[in-house]
Amino acid sequence: MSAPGSRAGFAQRLKTRWPWSKPGYSKRPGHFGLFVRYYLIVVLIYAVVIVGGISAWLYITSENSRQYYEAQMRGTHALIEQRYLSAPRDEWPELTRELRGHFAYPLDLLPMASLREGLTDAEWRRLQRGELVMESEDEAHTYRRLPGTDLAVALGDFDDVTVQGVPWRDLDLLDTIVIVAMYFIAIALPLYFLVYRFWRDLRKLRDTAEALTAGELDARAPEVTTQLVNPLGNALNQMAGQVQQVLESQRILAQAVAHEIRTPLARMRFGLEMLGSAEEGERAQLRDGLESDIQRLEHLAAHSVAYARIGRMVGIERAPIAVAALFADLADGFEPDRPILLSFGCSAVDTVLANREALDLALRNLIANALRHARSQVAVSIALEGERHVLRVDDDGGGVPEAEREHVFQPFTQLQKHPEGFGLGLALVRVVAEKHGGSAGVTDSALGGACFRIELPLG
Repeated sequence: MSAPGSRAGFAQRLKTRWPWSKPGYSKRPGHFGLFVRYYLIVVLIYAVVIVGGISAWLYITSENSRQYYEAQMRGTHALIEQRYLSAPRDEWPELTRELRGHFAYPLDLLPMASLREGLTDAEWRRLQRGELVMESEDEAHTYRRLPGTDLAVALGDFDDVTVQGVPWRDLDLLDTIVIVAMYFIAIALPLYFLVYRFWRDLRKLRDTAEALTAGELDARAPEVTTQLVNPLGNALNQMAGQVQQVLESQRILAQAVAHEIRTPLARMRFGLEMLGSAEEGERAQLRDGLESDIQRLEHLAAHSVAYARIGRMVGIERAPIAVAALFADLADGFEPDRPILLSFGCSAVDTVLANREALDLALRNLIANALRHARSQVAVSIALEGERHVLRVDDDGGGVPEAEREHVFQPFTQLQKHPEGFGLGLALVRVVAEKHGGSAGVTDSALGGACFRIELPLG
């Protein structure tokens, strides 16, 4: 064992407190980390598209742009030339200083020879002919020769503009900052409202799914705000509830079956031990007891399999069932061993939407239960109540105490012990009703006993 102050002890405490220090731990990015990652990806894509698109467009239209700017500047140069040519040449330096005060960009009167190095051969020839020339490199300067002189009027750099004492480059920088900020905000807001909240809700559902996978069957997805994810959360919670219900039913079934088979097995073991030393008459009695226990175990196995099979169903196939034919088959399947009136009433309902096999099993269990407890009468009926079909099995027996009306539907529950029963019949009835999206319950009957009800939705 490591000493508390040793290096190994410190490493152990570190692993306990900080899970990412454990070997093989992979820290998943949170929804904010995913947001930042995808935000940067979208920004990069937008930047490539916008910058690339603008650059391509400027390249394609560059020649037209030059001609457009040159056409704009011709009038300005013509007016400036008129001012120079109308004044004596010795006043041109003073006139230059005066004109500079009227322009937001630099204005100069330069010797032609000083411009030769910065111009191409074609531009130099055009300048000598007295045409307006714009530098092909930066398009930030224009030149035009004063007629009859070796001087040229130079306007620009147009990027070095001053407005009311404020350098234009500062205003340009401010505009650039505002435009870039709007660009980033325009990407962030849609991503937040459309994607970030979507990721956050999906993260909640993923955490719930991982908790269910880890065996936390009571885990449920929290309420989500995204309308697109909300149905998924509801479906996940419904599935989790059904899985928990199925597993709980299987657990109860396994425990109860194990309990129920103990007594028949003990009797069978005792009977087998006694069979070898018993007299002939006792042997027949012991064989009858063994056969009775075997039949009871077969009965238990059949009911348990039916309960487990229906309980495992997540959904159940339904089809229209003719009520008259269903009731006729049920009537043929029962022959009461004592004088009890078993009646069936269809009322105005012709068909019911259900699974024929499951509904037949549920009704047979209810009728058999009613025949065991009735004094003289059992009535089976169906009626339309609101948006549901209600199947009723009434008897004139002792009824079910109100405090026990929920308890009787639990597996392996019997209010009165019956040698042929195991307490699975009513549990099967409730499972069948719930698999159809309905419910099962018990109330007082107009006949004086119990009224067991199966409510099934119409659609």
